[in-house]
Amino acid sequence: MKGLNIVILAAGKGERMVSSKSKVMHRIMGKPMIGHVVDRAETLYPEAVSVVVGYQKEQVEGYLKGRNVRFCIQTEQKGTAHALLTTESFLRDGPILVLYGDVPLMEDSTLKNFLDTYKKTGEITFMITDVENPKGYGRVITKNGLISKIVEENDTTEEQKKITAINTGICIMPRNAFDYLKAITPGNKKGEYYLTDICDVAQKDGRQVRSYHHRKASEVLGINTRRELLNASIIMKDRILDRLMNQGVTLLDRNIYVETQVTIGKDTIIYPNCYLTGNTSIGEDVTVGPNCVIHNSTLKNSVVVESFVNIDGAEIEEGAVLGPFSRVRPASVIGKRAKIGNFVEIKNSTVKEGAKASHLSYIGDSEIGRNVNIGAGTITCNYDGKKKNKTVIEDNAFIGSNTALVAPITVGRNTVIGAGSTITKNVPEDALAVARAPQKHIKGYGRRR
Repeated sequence: MKGLNIVILAAGKGERMVSSKSKVMHRIMGKPMIGHVVDRAETLYPEAVSVVVGYQKEQVEGYLKGRNVRFCIQTEQKGTAHALLTTESFLRDGPILVLYGDVPLMEDSTLKNFLDTYKKTGEITFMITDVENPKGYGRVITKNGLISKIVEENDTTEEQKKITAINTGICIMPRNAFDYLKAITPGNKKGEYYLTDICDVAQKDGRQVRSYHHRKASEVLGINTRRELLNASIIMKDRILDRLMNQGVTLLDRNIYVETQVTIGKDTIIYPNCYLTGNTSIGEDVTVGPNCVIHNSTLKNSVVVESFVNIDGAEIEEGAVLGPFSRVRPASVIGKRAKIGNFVEIKNSTVKEGAKASHLSYIGDSEIGRNVNIGAGTITCNYDGKKKNKTVIEDNAFIGSNTALVAPITVGRNTVIGAGSTITKNVPEDALAVARAPQKHIKGYGRRR
């Protein structure tokens, strides 16, 4: 909508969350609530987005740093009308849409329908919904689609408490209705300036206040407790899983945790009990076995990840295989068709195309060449007590089992390292390196023992 101002109210403490951080900073599927709301706001292409902050404002401002939003400070939490007044200097001539930082489940289509309804009348419009148990919410008294009054919970009569139509808080108003906020007085039990009292002020001026009824209450209600936070996470998780399946991803069970920023290509299969988090991108035709954790990582097409694998901050190239209980730590790259086997740990290393480390090995701060074979029990000794050192194993080398490579060290192309060796010096190309004590036999020792 041309000239649209969006104001997101996010200054409250949220005492029922029993938390030392701002309520809107609690995460739903990997993203703070306020992040979800700003995302929804941006889909409307507004002229400006203002975020009203107060309690723990540094947390909110820090998280939204770099986003195209302006911050307005509500130093004292004196109510929603008071919060909205702090944005006056930032507002343009267009309509004002008021959203809430603790209402993260709003869908794009809901907001667009709400704006379309407003365009027909240009009048102050509140979004309302019906709930079975309205306790804690402001009750809405309507007639023929017009709102005559919104009564906050603390000020309701016994008869009004029975009303199931409640105020979501979400509203839109023309810019010229903003001045009505200044006429609102704190004539309520809490002594706060309620945005809902704009209804009384507008009607006294001969203006109508309209209602927009949204049927799906769970989408438009605020989150005030840990239980509601959990319920919201379940709803959003189901949305994410449905979206992925619609995009051609096979899920073998809904018992999967996938955060909002994760992308997955078609024909990929995800087994149960997996946790896919952060900025993770998974390509097409990938298999992710059960009980895997993948965080901030990229998996290219046709990768196979077997059970109980942990990947963090790594890149897995096309066709690579990660065996059970392997761990790939940050700043690691696993090349095309490379194989990392069971109980192998990779850290800050590049394993190039076709290389294999199939069993029980540690590769840290290393560069592993093409088609290298690393035997079981091999470790790169990268730490000398003061700093990390690098190991380079060039193409086609064969590292025997139970080998220790003491960095800094380079193993040349086509080299073979004998099993059980401790290598402390660079090994030239095409060589056989053996570094172990000679085997001795002491006759009769077994009988004497």
